[in-house]
Formats: sequence, C-alpha cells, structure tokens
Amino acid sequence: MFMQTKHWKCTGPMAAAVAAALLVAGCATPAYVPTVWYVLEPEPQVAPAQPTELTLGIRPIQAAKPYKQPVVYRDGQELGMYPGIQWAELPGTVVTRALTEALLATGRFRDVGNAADMHAPDLILVGQLLRLDERHAPDGWTAECELRIEVRRALGTQVAVADTFRAEVPLERSGVDALPEAMNRALAEVVSHAATRIAGQELEN
Repeated sequence: MFMQTKHWKCTGPMAAAVAAALLVAGCATPAYVPTVWYVLEPEPQVAPAQPTELTLGIRPIQAAKPYKQPVVYRDGQELGMYPGIQWAELPGTVVTRALTEALLATGRFRDVGNAADMHAPDLILVGQLLRLDERHAPDGWTAECELRIEVRRALGTQVAVADTFRAEVPLERSGVDALPEAMNRALAEVVSHAATRIAGQELEN
C-alpha cells in the first residue's frame, strides 16, 4: 500500500503572517554586545611619616549603591550606566587596596592590613566611596571621585580622623574611552590625600 504525501504551500495572507512572525522573532532576539572592561590602577604618592608602634586595621571600603562594576555617568541630576562597559574590578576593592598600600608606604604604622585578619589592631579605618562619576557638562567632561574616611580607636569611641576627600580630573576629550586615565588620576589624588591626612594625624601610642 502506498501513502500519498501532501505538500502544503503557504500563500497569500497566510504567507505574509508567517513572514511577519519570523521577522518579529528575529527582532526580539537581542544582539550580542561584547563587554568592554576598563582597569582601575591608581598610583598614589605619599611622603614618609614619623613611625609609631600603632597598628591600623582597614575594613573593606564600601561603595555607594550605583558604584559597583558598571561605569556611571552623571548628566545634571541624572545618573546613567553605560551598557556593555564595566570596571574590571569592584571600585571599593581597588580603593581598599590602594589605601592600604599608601598607608604602608608612609611608614607611620607598625602594621596595616585587613582588620578581620589582624589581632586587636589599635585603630580601625572605615570608609565609603560616595562618588565615582564621569560628569558631563557643557564645558567638558570630568572624572569625579569622593571618598569618606573615618579612623577610630578600636577600644572606645575616640575618633582620630573623620574627613571627606574629593578630586575632579578633566577628560582629555568628551568620550568614555578617555575616562580610565582621568579616573585613575582622580582616585590616586583622593587616596594620596587621605593617606597623608591619616599619617599626619597626632596619635598616641
């Protein structure tokens, strides 16, 4: 027994509907956008300070909510994030490491490290990264950074240092590809000022 195979042809309005459905399905599939990773590598500069026997424990610097890995821009009162452009490392982690290395370089403290890894440090440093913006303005774009730092005695409530450090560095041109260099300079400036301020504070052993 032979079976007859039927071939259906899609014509007229039905063909148009099928073609439209396929077109919509194709448009609904998002195009792949490769991620661009920008590196934060600030190089703070500090001068030697008078050594003490004090130890300083640093708690990881916390970044305000917008300032994680996406690159953030500010236009007036509006914050936005560039699609497909991110920092290669969490900015809070970068600042914590840079601040630790800068404070060690001053020679002010007998030891500087992660507070969680130290046995009863004399001082505790806490901080928050408040801004890490590419600011857009009619007169040009700038990299802006703001860091709040507090240093307290581990025992008691005495505050040794409480200050906010800010830096603004113009971009060489109005384009996000010019941001990494300017932001690294802004971060280096902020960390340098913070480390110098802490190392220069009168502290009792």
